[in-house]
Amino acid sequence: MLVALPFLLSAAQAAAAPAPSGHMQIFIAPSGEPFRVGGNAPYPVAQWFAGADKNGDGKLDKDEFVADFLRFFDQLDVDHDGAIDGVERLRYENEIAPETLGGSSEQRNAFADEPEDSDIAGEGAAADTDAPKPRYGANPIGAGRFDLFGMPEPVAAMDTELRGRITRRVAQQAAEDRFAMLDQLHRGYLTLDSLPPTYAQRGGHVGSGPDRRGHGGHGGHGGGYGRHQG
Repeated sequence: MLVALPFLLSAAQAAAAPAPSGHMQIFIAPSGEPFRVGGNAPYPVAQWFAGADKNGDGKLDKDEFVADFLRFFDQLDVDHDGAIDGVERLRYENEIAPETLGGSSEQRNAFADEPEDSDIAGEGAAADTDAPKPRYGANPIGAGRFDLFGMPEPVAAMDTELRGRITRRVAQQAAEDRFAMLDQLHRGYLTLDSLPPTYAQRGGHVGSGPDRRGHGGHGGHGGGYGRHQG
């Protein structure tokens, strides 16, 4: 008993340790893939960008962008029939990215202190003359709070044919269109600094460590859904 006592005390102290504080940070990639990290980690747009930039040159070209987009499409295509059907889309919305439906109560509370008509541009916006402008309104909903386009449901938005079934061909076209929307300088590649901030970043929920594009800061990176699967 005397030998075991120090170990028991150590375990009790660990159990009593406070949980990490800070808001959960969320980023929804152009494909609809969610990335979530703790409040003091760099904003997860940097995690998505690094994973998609396969050659690590700091430039996300069109081929890399589309390949990353279709990688997540293939993960959503559970039955591997080359399309995302209604069942697979509902799985995405309810299990993978509930932010598209408003998210959990914890996520909603994280934004409860935002003014309804916040100044999205904020201070320092004039310095971002080379960055694409945000496309969300004053009160984006669903995934539009966390993505680069203000789309409430980025997977459903791929269904431009209104068939209720998103084929891989349609998804590829959506990827190319979204790349073009971000590549406003027509350079053929994106850099992390050229991306517009998400509404979550503009709202000040990026933690105390990094700046609004995910540079600097401290703490590790969290995991996105299926980042290195497949």
